[in-house]
Amino acid sequence: MIDLNLYGVLHCSRAVADDMCARRWGRIITISSGAGQVGLSIGVSLYGAGKGGAIAFMRHLAIELARDGITANTLCLGLMSNAGDAVATKAIAATVPVGRLGTPDDVGAAVVYLASPEASWITGQTIGLNGGSTTS
Repeated sequence: MIDLNLYGVLHCSRAVADDMCARRWGRIITISSGAGQVGLSIGVSLYGAGKGGAIAFMRHLAIELARDGITANTLCLGLMSNAGDAVATKAIAATVPVGRLGTPDDVGAAVVYLASPEASWITGQTIGLNGGSTTS
């Protein structure tokens, strides 16, 4: 699990970074999980370790590429509406401060913003997209 979570981010970033540096502009946005930020008692320690490594890699990459006009940020998702058993997730959704699970549209809107020129001063950030389930 660690290899898939961490090495996927490493290889995908490497595949685009050189061309972005040559253009002196680019946006790297990775999707991670809240499991990479907080400990959970649901048996996902290896998954969380891989996600945590990918988050740390983005922070370092952001600093390394910033002078070339490239930003690198991570969105850490909370529980999404398309995940798991509807009965079980309904109970969990009730605990989310905004009162609902996340949707693909929530993620898409955040990615569009981070990819835009307006987000040029946001880099190296890990943004929790989780309805307030965890805050920083």
